[in-house]
Amino acid sequence: MSTVTAPQPPALSLRGAGYGDRLHPTDLELGSGALALIGANGAGKSTLLNLLTGGLKAPRGTVKVFGHGPRSAEASRLRAYVPQRIQFPPHLHVSEILAAAVQAKRCPTTLAHDAVARMGLGGVLTHRVGTLSGGMTQRLALAAALMDEPPLWLLDEPASAIDEDGLSRLAEWAREHGAAGGTLVVSAHRPEEVEALAGEALLLSAGRVIGRLKVADLFEYEVMRDGQPAGPLPAGWRVRRMAGSKVGELLAAKDEP
Repeated sequence: MSTVTAPQPPALSLRGAGYGDRLHPTDLELGSGALALIGANGAGKSTLLNLLTGGLKAPRGTVKVFGHGPRSAEASRLRAYVPQRIQFPPHLHVSEILAAAVQAKRCPTTLAHDAVARMGLGGVLTHRVGTLSGGMTQRLALAAALMDEPPLWLLDEPASAIDEDGLSRLAEWAREHGAAGGTLVVSAHRPEEVEALAGEALLLSAGRVIGRLKVADLFEYEVMRDGQPAGPLPAGWRVRRMAGSKVGELLAAKDEP
């Protein structure tokens, strides 16, 4: 007798869900993969993320995380959220923050060790959080939130404070997460964040979705050699990425408050 496997719900689903003028009624569905939310100040990026975390409740429409309400215990278990700005008690050591995350998540300590290695935190474990740079604090927030690798990651401007190495580390972790069938939704403001972390982009303006397309379609590429435009790409040359006019306009404004 054959066994029929029931279809799994998408990682996230919005049906006519909105939040006043901050986000007009929106339909959105995403299974596995990585989606960047792109838009200027007030576009609705953080509002959409907060609907998915349950921080905001949609007055109309439905919001589901793997088929569950976003405020349910089931949804909380299946997602991780890293806000744009996070404040840890400055007197605690980095190791204490990570230990608290292990306890809260009830996950093996080995996962914390893996997260430390992924985000390059080995040299600051004995440091007090208040002495860390903004970039290291952001790395710590990512390691603490993602160590148990839940299937859905919600990241709000995760690379706004970290350097190129930190972004590269996060991008590698995100690629492995996606290859394992995971889902990532990231609110991004820097072009390098968009290109490094996502395969698709959702364009937002004034609380409305104005398009969804491949990230590669957002950029124009120019062949360069020694800082000058060149012709076809010979061996040993490199490609420089430049934001196209559409993404340039959307990313021109300051971050959302």
